[in-house]
Amino acid sequence: MNRTDVMLAVVEMARAGGALPGTEAISHIPALIDRLDKASESYQPDLELLLNIGATILTLELEAARRT
Repeated sequence: MNRTDVMLAVVEMARAGGALPGTEAISHIPALIDRLDKASESYQPDLELLLNIGATILTLELEAARRT
């Protein structure tokens, strides 16, 4: 899948109600990190990106909880 196809798939999944609850989405981050190749040159940037995605999801969850 190219980047455009990925983004379209994400949008379509969200529209169809296929998004995970934030806390469940965050719970998948450690498994994804475990799958990273620690010997790869991209390990550190990939790790930081996944941690950033987790932090973003958590921030959105906390903001949504404050609004209720």
